[in-house]
Amino acid sequence: MDDMEQGYSRLLKKKQKKAIHLSKQIAFVQYTLAILISFSILLGLVWLGWQYEGTSVTVASSSEHQVIISQQSVAGPSYLKTFPMVDGTAGASAALKGVLPACRIVINLPSRTLDFYNENQLVKTYPVAIGKPATPTPIGSFTIQYKEINPWWYPPRSKKVVPSGPDNPLGYRWMEFAPLYGIHGTNEPWAIGGWVSNGCVRMNEPDVEELFEAVPYGTGVYIQYDLVRIEKNAIGQVSIGVYPDLYGLKRQPVTVLEIENKLLEAGMPIFADASILQSIVAKQKGQQNPLFQVHNFKVNGILLPDPIIASQGQNFVPIWTVANFFHMDVVWDEQQQLVYSHQQAVPGFVKGKILYVTQQAVQSLFGGMWLWKEADNCWELSAFAIGKGSGAEQQK
Repeated sequence: MDDMEQGYSRLLKKKQKKAIHLSKQIAFVQYTLAILISFSILLGLVWLGWQYEGTSVTVASSSEHQVIISQQSVAGPSYLKTFPMVDGTAGASAALKGVLPACRIVINLPSRTLDFYNENQLVKTYPVAIGKPATPTPIGSFTIQYKEINPWWYPPRSKKVVPSGPDNPLGYRWMEFAPLYGIHGTNEPWAIGGWVSNGCVRMNEPDVEELFEAVPYGTGVYIQYDLVRIEKNAIGQVSIGVYPDLYGLKRQPVTVLEIENKLLEAGMPIFADASILQSIVAKQKGQQNPLFQVHNFKVNGILLPDPIIASQGQNFVPIWTVANFFHMDVVWDEQQQLVYSHQQAVPGFVKGKILYVTQQAVQSLFGGMWLWKEADNCWELSAFAIGKGSGAEQQK
């Protein structure tokens, strides 16, 4: 081999060494990048797991379709949390009410009712039909994602299409709150109040058309499972109903203590006797039972925190609230069931740690005159009691 060939050979060997060295460097960089990317993905998965830890998942299955819904992802905005689960049921707690949007739909499955709220005020309660136990309506928090007038129906596992009309089981309005689940009308109005659907919520046609116009996109839909329902209508009538466990989710039977706690959560006084509440629990007829009527209460134009309760043809006044307003002392004789003030005694009784006397008894103790303001559902006492100070002075 001559000198030129040896030179070429040495040059080729050098090039080969450089290529091998470069390939090793490239391989090292690729290996390092792969490790960094894998580690970043792992951290991301851990972070996502931490973010979604505790998110409940509703599985709604039927012979026609099966949908698994992550309630937090369906709900949309992060403040729309799922209802807290208690004894396997979902219900709106007092804490949750503080974060609910002003415009919302609340559906309670056992009572088959839909409550529409606007500006945090109950606008109307509608009767509905819900899913069968085999194909239950999902429980949790959702939002109205899609609305349609005169929807067409595409039956599951069928190529048949039913256009809008009297034969369409969806009626003439559709409000979707989750994939394949919606609030809609029906061509079977006799089924309203039952548990008959494949998971959707059915409404009477006039009702759903009324609600359709009032509900914008993004409206929260809160579906809960509460066997105890407390209602208060526009005139302050409070009623309570105990409903059957349609889906078998309640682990323990309803108790009087549970009802009393529900009343407190709803801001209602515990005025009904335990025996009355126990009879409602025992019957469990699935209907609302009137308990008492709540009236706003003012003294000299100032609204007091505790209401007047109307029951069995009498109005009962929280006497300690009146006494505090006038800075006057009253004495409660529990053994004699009497209230003393200014050497006068009137009958009284305690309900839920509140001492009540009749309206007539209040006049005997403090004087004054009662005025009824129907538009405000309010009783007002106009009086000038003599004591350590007046309520008017207290407000200064």
